[in-house]
Amino acid sequence: MVSLLAVALGGALGASIRFGVNQLVVNVFNAPLFWSTLLVNVVGCFLMGQAYHYLHTHASISEPLRLFVTVGLLGALTTWSTFSMETVLMIQNDELTKAITYTVVTTFCCFFAFWLGVKV
Repeated sequence: MVSLLAVALGGALGASIRFGVNQLVVNVFNAPLFWSTLLVNVVGCFLMGQAYHYLHTHASISEPLRLFVTVGLLGALTTWSTFSMETVLMIQNDELTKAITYTVVTTFCCFFAFWLGVKV
């Protein structure tokens, strides 16, 4: 039960942060939503890399805290489903080059960010 609560609380926090970033990017910077999705995914992957490294080198960290950070907070902060939806919408709007570029950039940046997070 404690683990479930940890995931739920982390998820609520991660989703709230993502919502705030979306609002900031779209309403303050007047940028398309996909920039927000790219930002949270890259930052989230970097933080997941850091969390992965830290949590696997510090065995004393409790399982609920591990779940709070990885599954809850960072799992809800990042969003594969929104990325997928945005890519499909680009394709449906005959923006194939944009969709391919978005997919390649997102994939490369997220993997690189995770790797960098582990190394830093």
